[in-house]
Amino acid sequence: MIRILYRLPDLTCAQKLNQLVESQGVSHNRIHIAHKDHLTLHKEDLNDLSFLEEYDTVHSGERGFLVGIILTVLVGLSVYELMEGHPIASIITLFASLVVLGYSTWLGGLIGASSDNYRLQPFHDHLEQGGSVVMLDIDADSAPKLMNAIAHHIPEAEPAGRSQMLDNPFKGSFFLRKHS
Repeated sequence: MIRILYRLPDLTCAQKLNQLVESQGVSHNRIHIAHKDHLTLHKEDLNDLSFLEEYDTVHSGERGFLVGIILTVLVGLSVYELMEGHPIASIITLFASLVVLGYSTWLGGLIGASSDNYRLQPFHDHLEQGGSVVMLDIDADSAPKLMNAIAHHIPEAEPAGRSQMLDNPFKGSFFLRKHS
């Protein structure tokens, strides 16, 4: 499965793209539309983005987890060194390490919950101006045929990239863009 992104000037074009893609055999659940007006998306029976697709919660939580691993090692070594020789030093070290790891993961997710998803950050200004971004989750084998059909029938739909379905904590900017 791959995710193909299309940038569209408005919601009307997104509706046309949605109908075309569904007529080509793509399931309704595999089409996601990012647009500023969520209410109109629901009225028109178009798939809006889920919370996890719209905000950077998972991606930033993964980054927080990676930072937490480094901090956990540092805290674990420090606490164990300070409590050397104490009978419960290993238990306290384990507890402190788990608290640091959990806190950094939670904090990363919390920061991401107020930021645009890293896949949508390049389109932030376009979405704020009333544009749309359509994400299609399709098989890699059927992608060329579908992309040709879209290019032929909807010329205003400009391809905006491809991505994997899984989040990669090493991709995207480290400077998050606040969700408006």
